[in-house]
Amino acid sequence: MKKMSFLLLGLPLLLGSCAAAVSNGSADDVRVGMTEGQVRHLLGAPLARTVTPDSACWHYQWGADWHNRRRRLELSFRDGRVVNFLLNEELAVRPYAAESSGALSSQVDDDDFLDLLLSVRAAATDINRLDVLGHALTNRRLSGRQGRALLRQFSFDSDRLKALSLIAPCLEGSDDRDLLLDTFTFSGYVSSARQLLDAQRR
Repeated sequence: MKKMSFLLLGLPLLLGSCAAAVSNGSADDVRVGMTEGQVRHLLGAPLARTVTPDSACWHYQWGADWHNRRRRLELSFRDGRVVNFLLNEELAVRPYAAESSGALSSQVDDDDFLDLLLSVRAAATDINRLDVLGHALTNRRLSGRQGRALLRQFSFDSDRLKALSLIAPCLEGSDDRDLLLDTFTFSGYVSSARQLLDAQRR
């Protein structure tokens, strides 16, 4: 529960942060005592940050796509210096796609959703992000807020609308799906998005 709360605190900062391309060698060069500036120079901007008045935690992820092995790095700072870090390699979390077809399965929990959001964010282009979503969202239920967070990872309304076509079937039973309309910039796409959501309700 503590871990889940900690990750949730990082979500707002995640949406505003810049993804970093991190090499295996540079991650291995991290040392206790480094300043935030030294880490940023070495690794670039983190994928996610959790910040308190006297401490911070930075998250990096790189190496593989949604289906393959990846590496993750978590650094803890106090008073601007690294006091602890964890570097590990793991298989990517299994795709959300279910074997059976039909009704949606359970709601994506917060830990799994953060993993998905990080994977979408780490994809190099909007086309790659669409590919991640296409493999990940089959038969899983999302809230409107989760759907909005995913749409915000796309750069253009045209790609955002394509992503919405993948997300909309996962919003069954969600009362806040209209939050997704706020992510579109141009009125024509807002109208198309509303039509897509209305059609999904029927």
